[in-house]
Parts: sequence; C-alpha cells; structure tokens
Amino acid sequence: MSQQNDRGLNEAMRCGVAQSRSPLWPKVEKEHLKLQPHCACCKPGTNEGASLQVHHKFPFHYCIALGRPDLELDQRNLITLCENTKDKPSEDHHLLVGHLDDFQSSNLSVEKDVVTFNGMTAAQIKADPRWRADEKSRLKPLSEMTQDDKNQYIALMNSTFPKIDKTLNE
Repeated sequence: MSQQNDRGLNEAMRCGVAQSRSPLWPKVEKEHLKLQPHCACCKPGTNEGASLQVHHKFPFHYCIALGRPDLELDQRNLITLCENTKDKPSEDHHLLVGHLDDFQSSNLSVEKDVVTFNGMTAAQIKADPRWRADEKSRLKPLSEMTQDDKNQYIALMNSTFPKIDKTLNE
C-alpha cells in the first residue's frame, strides 16, 4: 500500500504521532490478509475483487501515543474490511463500519458491528438507526482527549489485549 493511500498513517502523521509504519508492518499486513482474505462485513461470495484494508480495531496511532506500539503489529487488533476505490467499487465497510464515516475517528465496536451490518449496502447501513447510534459515540480525536479519557482508553486497550510476554515465545 502506498503511503498516500494509507489512511491510518496519514492520520498518525496529521496528529504528529508517527511519520512511518513499523518496518514489520508490510509482513504483518500480508500475513493478516492470508488469514482473513475477505471483508469481515461482506456476505461471503460478494464484493469479490474489492480493495481490502487491514483495519486496526484500536487505531495504531492511539496505540503508539498511549504506550502500546505493539498493537500496530498484533493480529488480535486487526480485521479485514473492504474499501471503495476508483477501480474497485465496494460497500466501503472500512469507512462506514471501521471509522463511522470519518477517517479521523474509529469504531471500537467494529467486531460487533461487522456482525450487525453483515452484507448490508452502504445506503442500508447509513439508514440503520443502530449505525446512527454508533455514530454518536465516535472515538474522540487524541487532541481532544483529557488525561482521564486517555487513562480510560489505555485501560480498555490493556484489558482487551493484554500484553504478550515475548520471552515466552522464544
């Protein structure tokens, strides 16, 4: 993926959190797409050939800024979603379900929502009152978070994805 199409990196750069992805990211991204080669929100067999994005459940720039850079590369924090591109139109679940229609935000309920909105078109998702309710609970931008917000977010990251002791795997 080129840097200009990497919306996660673009947002990290905009926030002044990171200027590049981990050098291990391309390998992790490729491995993830082998494990999950289809959009988690599309009905099986639909949207074949759509552009796929590896979406971070907890945005990687929040993870870096708040002390969990390991989550950029952690498969537990990744989910595959389709993205609309000029040459490969799709339902754009990356934008609608992963980011609640705003790439400066993120949906911490993405795993639940891929089940809720599975197989729905973009128009159906936008018209659904459940999506409208999610839209109101957007993740605050880092710059708008209080220290208490950050502490709560850190606690949520740590309880959702406990740190893995790398020495156990060596």
